[in-house]
Amino acid sequence: MLGGNSRNRTHKRHLRTAVAGTAAAVFGFAPAPVAADDIPDFRPEQWGLISIGAPDVWEETQGEGTTVALPGFAVVEDHPDLRDNLTVDTEFGEGGDEVTGTAAAALVAAHGHGMDADGGVLGAAPDAALLALPTEDDLPGAVRHAANEGAPVILLPENDGGDDLAAATEEAAGSGALVVGPADGGDDPNVLAVAGVDEDGALIPDSAEAGAIDLTAPGADLDTADPELGAAQVTGTPYAAAMAAGAAALLRTHYPQLGPAEIRTALVEGSQQGPDGLPALHVPTADAEAGGTAEDVPMIDEDLADRADEGGGVPVWAWFASIGAVLVLGVLLLVVWVRRSSADPYGVKAERAAEDERIAAERAAESGPESRRRQKGGRRRKPRRGA
Repeated sequence: MLGGNSRNRTHKRHLRTAVAGTAAAVFGFAPAPVAADDIPDFRPEQWGLISIGAPDVWEETQGEGTTVALPGFAVVEDHPDLRDNLTVDTEFGEGGDEVTGTAAAALVAAHGHGMDADGGVLGAAPDAALLALPTEDDLPGAVRHAANEGAPVILLPENDGGDDLAAATEEAAGSGALVVGPADGGDDPNVLAVAGVDEDGALIPDSAEAGAIDLTAPGADLDTADPELGAAQVTGTPYAAAMAAGAAALLRTHYPQLGPAEIRTALVEGSQQGPDGLPALHVPTADAEAGGTAEDVPMIDEDLADRADEGGGVPVWAWFASIGAVLVLGVLLLVVWVRRSSADPYGVKAERAAEDERIAAERAAESGPESRRRQKGGRRRKPRRGA
C-alpha cells in the first residue's frame, strides 16, 4: 500500500481538551483541532533520537539548507511541529495515508513549537526542508520530479522492486540524490534499504531478510506527529527509513561537497554493530566518517579551476577593450548630461523670449507716427495776445 504497509502500527494519542469535548456535546459541533499549547512535549520520550545520537551533532548541523523529498507521502500542512519546514506539491495527487506521511515527515524534520520550541516533537534534522509529493499511482513520476527539483535526499514510502520505480531511483541517484527507503524486500541498489529495530536493538516483526538490509534504525514505539495536530506513537519500517533520511540530511548539510555515494558510505561505515551484525545508524560516528572523507574532497571542482588557469582566463586584449568601452561610455554619458543640464526642460528661456517680444511690440506701438511728429516738432508755442 502506497505510503505505508500492512506491518505498520500506529497508536494515536488523542489530545482534545475536556473543554472542547464538553462544548461539542452541549452545542452539537465538532471540536476544533487542538491548539499547539495543548500538545505536551514528547521529546524526553523520543528514544529514537537519543539512540542514533542526533542531538550530539546539532551544534554543528541541524539540516539547514537541505531538502528531503517525500514522494508518495501525504502530509498535513498545518501541524505546528512541521509549519514553515514543509511544502506540499499536489502535482501528482492529493490522496494518501496522512497518518503515515505526517509521522514520517516529523521523524525527518519536525522542529517542535512554542515560544522556545519547547513543545511537541523533534525530527532528526529539525532545520531541514520537506517537500511532500503525495500520489497513489505515480510514485516513479514523483521521484523523478523530486530529483529534478534538486532534492539531495529522497525518502520512499515503499520499495516494491518494480522496474518503473527502479528506473526512477537510478535517475535520481545519477542526478545527485541519496534515495532512502524501507527494507521491505525490494532489491534496488540505488536505494539505501533501512530496517527498523526496537528499543532493545532487535529487528521489528516481519522485517526483511538480512541480505536485503543495508542499515538499521529505530522503528518501534516512536513518538511523532499525527494528522490531528497532536502526537502518535508509531511502529514500522518506513519510520526507520525516515530516521535515516533525517540523518542523511544532517551529513549533507555539514559536508555539502560529498555526493550521495559518499553520504551513503558514511552512514553505513560509520554505524555501530546492530542485530545479527547488521549496521545500526549512529549519527556522531557517521559524521566523523563523512568528515574524514570530506578532507580529500575539495569544496570546488579543481579540474575546472585548473582549466581556467591554463586557458580559460580572460585575454589581456579583452581587458583593454573592456576598459576602453567603459571610458567611451563614460564620455557619452557626460556629454548627454551636459546637454541636458544646459537645455531648457521647463521652458523658462522660451517664456522669457516671448515676454521680451511682447514688451518690444508694446514699445513699438507707443512710438507710432503721432509720437514721432511730436518728437520732431518739439513743443508748440502759445500764440501772442493781440496777434
